[in-house]
Amino acid sequence: MTSAVPHGAELLGQVLFTPLPVALSIWIGIAISARSNDPRIAAQLGALASFPSIVVTTLIAVGKIHLTPGLALGLGAALLLLDGLRWRIVSPTFDRERLITGTR
Repeated sequence: MTSAVPHGAELLGQVLFTPLPVALSIWIGIAISARSNDPRIAAQLGALASFPSIVVTTLIAVGKIHLTPGLALGLGAALLLLDGLRWRIVSPTFDRERLITGTR
């Protein structure tokens, strides 16, 4: 039973790779929806743009990439940097008024 409980780098990876890729996907989705007129196209582009982070986390989960504490911290720092950059870039383009009224 204790072998199923994550230890060390796996636990660090779980803590880092749960909220950070989600935040990155949210920022990507906001950026795409702020520039797109069609919700279906925005959803498809958002899924496509989120694909690289899904691939990396899946490879870590199935054991193809062996997670070490240094790798976990490095990837976590990179994701945190990307989240911060997306926030700075995407926030000014988000227009609540356009979303409510549906006008450009």
